[in-house]
Amino acid sequence: MTADTIPVTQEWVRAAVVSAQRIPDPSGPGEYSTAADVLRSAGLIQLDPLMRVSTAQRLTCLTRLPRQHRADDVDASLWPQKSPVSFEAFTKVACLFPMQDWPLLELRRQYFRERARQRYAGTLTPALRSQIREVVGAQPRGVQIGTIEKALGSARTTGWNWSEVKQAAEYMVRTGELVITARDGVVRLFDLPERALPAAVREAEHDPPDALRARLAQRAAAHLGVMTAADFAHHYHLSRPDAEQGIALAQLAQLTVPGWKETAYCLPELLDAPMPEDHGLGEARTARLIGPFDPLLRDRGRARRIFGFDYTFEAYVPRSKRIYGHYVMALLSGHRLIGRVDLQRAGGLLQVNTVFPEPGVPTRSVTARVKTAGRTLARQLGVELSLPS
Repeated sequence: MTADTIPVTQEWVRAAVVSAQRIPDPSGPGEYSTAADVLRSAGLIQLDPLMRVSTAQRLTCLTRLPRQHRADDVDASLWPQKSPVSFEAFTKVACLFPMQDWPLLELRRQYFRERARQRYAGTLTPALRSQIREVVGAQPRGVQIGTIEKALGSARTTGWNWSEVKQAAEYMVRTGELVITARDGVVRLFDLPERALPAAVREAEHDPPDALRARLAQRAAAHLGVMTAADFAHHYHLSRPDAEQGIALAQLAQLTVPGWKETAYCLPELLDAPMPEDHGLGEARTARLIGPFDPLLRDRGRARRIFGFDYTFEAYVPRSKRIYGHYVMALLSGHRLIGRVDLQRAGGLLQVNTVFPEPGVPTRSVTARVKTAGRTLARQLGVELSLPS
């Protein structure tokens, strides 16, 4: 530990991490009024279409919105018909980003451009790219992949069996030659960046690389609260050297946390901010259900290190080998993840199948909080809560 490294406790880290998520008391007003507000603050929302309960982006946003907010309003806010507020891109998986963060991913797009030149020159040819851009440009709001395939006489994509045109278009999104800022229902629309993106964000992508690295690290620290270089690298799927360079340029405060092998970092102003107290299990009415792809859970190693919460998503695990269930959400109370809930939406019901308290947490306390948190989520989804008898 250097003279400039500040020791903090595990409890302080948990409070900082949860506070950074701005998850409100369901009965209170909260800090956000729309899902677009959540995205602008979070900087990144993982996408996943599974509908066992609701889509990943809906669950992430609903957790941070007041109880009266409805799931049907989330997608309309994230993909409005006019004036796009977001774009879709990839870390290791598909994610949604706020429009103002387009410049921060420029170095990632440069990496894919170089990779395309080196590894895909034979398939991602200038002629194919030009043909795809011509089809896309002919439609004012962009086009579905099926329209591009049909126009080019390509085989159609079915499931994960992607056509050559689909592979090319998806890689063009990674390089920034195409963008996805809108959807037709649940279907993504491919568009041209010069048409879909505001001029200001396109100009900012030419900022010096070090400035972009520093801003990306500051962005991650603001949302994650406390992070290691590995946390930062995982969050945006960066190389370790890039993550470390960004942190060094961002002038973040250095922390030591008991039991952590790596140095941790936070925004310097966080050290002066008062941390809300965690009154044990907190009040039952403040509990919230946390989705499998929520920022608090999407990095499984980080959740284990901060909350002692060992989570595996078991939807793709054979039924006989599952421990907790097909689709399990975590239960947040105060600054702790105190239980797991296997649940599903069936017809007009949000059905709680099984409740699993974390070790040392009384079953009665967890059950009471599942009931209140479940009612909040059910109301947002427009269904009734069904508890096990």
